[in-house]
Amino acid sequence: MSAHIGPDVTGPDRIGPGNAGPEGAGLIGRERERERVAALLAALPRNGGQVLRLSGAPGTGRTAVLRHAAARAAEQGVRVLSTAWAPAEREWPLAALNHLLRPALPQATGVPDRERAVLDTAFGGGPATPAPAELAAAVLRLLDTLPGPVLLCVDDLDRLDPASRDTLRAVAGLCGGTRVGLIVTERTASGAPPCPHPQTVTLGRLPAPQARALVARAGRVTGYAEEQLVLAVARGNPLALTELSLGDGPLGDTACFGMLPATPRLAEAYAEDRQALSAPARTVLLTAALSASPVTRDILAASALLLDSADAARDGLAEVVARGLVVESPGPTDADENAGAMEAVGTLRTGEAEAVGTLHTGVADTGTAGAVDAEVVADHLRFPDPLVRPAVLGLESTARRMAAHAALGQSIGSPAHAAWHAARCAVGPDEELARRLESLAAGPRPGGAVLVALAALEGAARLSPDPERGAARLLRAAELAGERGLADQALRYVRQIDPTGLGTLGRALLLRVYDLLPGSGTGGRERIAELCEAAREAAAQDPALARKLLLAAARRGRWQQCGPDERHLLLRTAGELRAGPRDAWYLTVTALTDPLRVPGPADPRPAPGVSGADHRSLLSQAATLTLDFERAAPLLEETEAALRAEGRYRQLPLILVPRAMCRIWLGGEWHTALALAEEARTIADRTGQPDWAARATGMLGILEALRGEHDRSLEYAAEVEESSLRLGQNRQLSLAVLARALTASGTGRYAEAYDRLRSLFTDPATPYAFEQFWGLAFLAEAAPPAREQTDARTVVDHVASLTGEGCAPLLRRILAYADAVLAPEGEAEARYRRALRPGIEVWPLLHGMTAFGYGAWLRRRRRVTDSCTPLATAESVFRTLGASSRAAQTASELRATGWAAEGDSAGTPAGDASGSDLTRVLSPQQLTIARLAARGLTNRAIGEQLRLSPRTVASHLYQIFPKLGVSSRAQLAALMGTG
Repeated sequence: MSAHIGPDVTGPDRIGPGNAGPEGAGLIGRERERERVAALLAALPRNGGQVLRLSGAPGTGRTAVLRHAAARAAEQGVRVLSTAWAPAEREWPLAALNHLLRPALPQATGVPDRERAVLDTAFGGGPATPAPAELAAAVLRLLDTLPGPVLLCVDDLDRLDPASRDTLRAVAGLCGGTRVGLIVTERTASGAPPCPHPQTVTLGRLPAPQARALVARAGRVTGYAEEQLVLAVARGNPLALTELSLGDGPLGDTACFGMLPATPRLAEAYAEDRQALSAPARTVLLTAALSASPVTRDILAASALLLDSADAARDGLAEVVARGLVVESPGPTDADENAGAMEAVGTLRTGEAEAVGTLHTGVADTGTAGAVDAEVVADHLRFPDPLVRPAVLGLESTARRMAAHAALGQSIGSPAHAAWHAARCAVGPDEELARRLESLAAGPRPGGAVLVALAALEGAARLSPDPERGAARLLRAAELAGERGLADQALRYVRQIDPTGLGTLGRALLLRVYDLLPGSGTGGRERIAELCEAAREAAAQDPALARKLLLAAARRGRWQQCGPDERHLLLRTAGELRAGPRDAWYLTVTALTDPLRVPGPADPRPAPGVSGADHRSLLSQAATLTLDFERAAPLLEETEAALRAEGRYRQLPLILVPRAMCRIWLGGEWHTALALAEEARTIADRTGQPDWAARATGMLGILEALRGEHDRSLEYAAEVEESSLRLGQNRQLSLAVLARALTASGTGRYAEAYDRLRSLFTDPATPYAFEQFWGLAFLAEAAPPAREQTDARTVVDHVASLTGEGCAPLLRRILAYADAVLAPEGEAEARYRRALRPGIEVWPLLHGMTAFGYGAWLRRRRRVTDSCTPLATAESVFRTLGASSRAAQTASELRATGWAAEGDSAGTPAGDASGSDLTRVLSPQQLTIARLAARGLTNRAIGEQLRLSPRTVASHLYQIFPKLGVSSRAQLAALMGTG
């Protein structure tokens, strides 16, 4: 019953387009099943007929694999005959077999008389149905008359009419040694005996990557957060992955247990399970599926009300349990694999121990049918397959669901749970019921449990007699949906609100919701003042909301590079609202506004009402902005894990981009940083945050430039520039500047690199942040070959004057590196040694840059032996990081010392490392210059790379050309290409 299937190429059969996915779609995943199908088809022409049995739970894709097999068989010229279960024909003997053989029956004239008589009796209206074994033999003789091999495809064998099913089982035992193959599908645990001697494959869940691909192809979800909900609820079931979505209407009954509503197609996959039950069992199943409480006595009491009989309720429960649709357990199972479904409701309710945490020993009188004896039942009910719950509700009528809600509202002991069911039946305003229902939105909301909170707030708003209070509840729902990245859901709530009827707090909350919606990053600086004013007005009634508003204003101010007036307003407002000087929220706002104002490392206190995850998020942001990556890295990892667990996907880019930043400087390899930036970009795109998508793209551009992937880096830089202009966020341009400058320096264009990096420091009135601190290291690196040491020294001195003793260790190390690179001749070595003091290894990139600078400085002073160790260290560091262009440049320097780089024969003189004539004719430095010239670099570019003047490069080439017998660079390039 799966939808992940290809086009119908099997001819007039029942495995048709009704079971298909999108037009032209193919099978996703299922490699093992593909291999089994391929092996079966390959054996058919050699009289190697086989049987393949595909089993699985509803929706696991049995039909999809069967269709795949039919399509592959048709491509190979194998005749395909197929049949499937049709409800209307189940009582007609041999109906399915007749459909299977209909294309072949005209060939019956070539069958021996005895077998033809059997076929005539079976399909010609004979007085009796032939025995299965006899008919199976006749069928094989019929198929043997067809030209070429034949593949029989039988869908839902266990649900066919009994005569067809038994005959096909007999056919399965006769396929060996023939050109007939048989593939059948059956439901797991159908109770019927399997086919004789089949290869059985049980289809399970799709792995996560394939599940995501299937959701994307189905096209039913609208964003990343909704996709994550579908993946969590579907649990790899292919049919659920293609059918589930939030939809565009109010949340329904399934929201109370953290599930998405079932479509008719998904519900139909479970219809037979329900239809096989007695009427009392169907009522108990409905009540259990609908109940917000997993407590068995609550469900039995409500069922007894509906059935007017406690005995009927008990018998119905026993039948449902015997069928395996529900399982009794002795208490709540928080670690159960059904997390996010029934048990999620129990874990959400603080103070609801009477509903989910206590073992019950008795049951109150139902008032109609007598007491239900608790001795015979377990304490809680659980659905082994959570998809049964929404499927059952999808199969029931509205009237029966409303009756069950009414019964549950009277029977459930928990006031909050009972309020949910009472609210589903309520037809008018009821503030008391609205308050009880609103309590369901309190507490943590992991995974699909956010649906419980949204549905509770939605229902409470509907029941509110006071329009302003109803609007406030809708705004809370919109805020929650926006924080989770459910933008469409948030917009649906906002559209129901009349802004003119809102009070001060309502208007502030509406402003907060607008800031969470897609496109909120655009707009002018005037929004900063508006957010600050709203924060002050909301502070008395809702301090947490005030902090969120000011944090949004500070982020806007940072990325729009606000002026001194806006910065002063932000800092003044933060000072008014802070809980103390070490308030983590206050420090984060300060870091966003002016990072150098943040005091040195200490232990900030969480703001009142701020959760542990939010506190860590604030600390990590402040540490990242001040370049305290050692402190930020573990906090960012913890925050990321918490956000994922809570389903707060919209906030992930705010954590993943800084994590990528930390990995650039702290990481031993950069592939992790690339993965983090890529994921941040994907999530930001799909949660409507183009500003964070641009920042992630900027990180990718910087990483690719450092890795030597210069063309790709320039593409990313262009994307960032276009986004910055469109969004009006100038600071993001600094990321593009860094990417372009690193690309220029990586290709030997140091003068261009210096000019680009210098532009980051043109406005001394703008507070410096991580972009300038990063740029400082690369500015100092580019200054000597660009002949800009004096200008660079003024920039470094200015930054040093702004930093105090409490600045981050990485910033102190960057300043020490710049100080060494730009030092006067007599002081350089001492400063290099100070920059390379123990601890530099924590920052591999800076370690490599410093070691390279020191080694190159030593070599240019003809201290060749001394230069080898720092150069070898730098070359090893760069290769480990994946900085290919820097590693190659360092290797050239190392070869120029007469010793091999890591990629050569380590520890041997370069002249002895190769048998090439070039290494015997040229000195190591001449060989390096020849290679660069052969690549097309100008004398100036070669000089910038090797720290030589263009005149010195020309002098070397003047000596190189006659040694190699060439007279032009083109000839040199041809020679180097073959040498």
